[in-house]
Amino acid sequence: MKIKPFWKYIGEQAEDNNSEDKPSYEEVKKDLGELIEKSLKTSDQKTKKDFISAYLRDPDKTQIEGLINDSDIYEFYLKYRNNVDEVLSDSNFFEEKPSDMESFGLYDYVVNGTKKAIKSFLEMIDKGQSE
Repeated sequence: MKIKPFWKYIGEQAEDNNSEDKPSYEEVKKDLGELIEKSLKTSDQKTKKDFISAYLRDPDKTQIEGLINDSDIYEFYLKYRNNVDEVLSDSNFFEEKPSDMESFGLYDYVVNGTKKAIKSFLEMIDKGQSE
């Protein structure tokens, strides 16, 4: 049995960690895709791409059926809270003061954060479609 030096072992662990891909959030993206198809009443990829582009330009003017009301967005958060929290953490959302985002209650804070995460997920979908 050959014993490796500790520094070599640490280097191998770092390489293993770097080789891991970022999470793909496939389940969340699939669910969002289905909600968009439901909103558009079509599964045409070009129409979906145009819709996602419009949403990314101005989320307030483009609505996704099933994510219109704050209660719907909160339900989405409850369903995918781990994924949402991870995306928000990556974007440093939790570093911002809630008052700067005009979130004066916990419910508003969660809803605003989830909206930001949904936009991030749609950016991932859009990037995946354009490749």
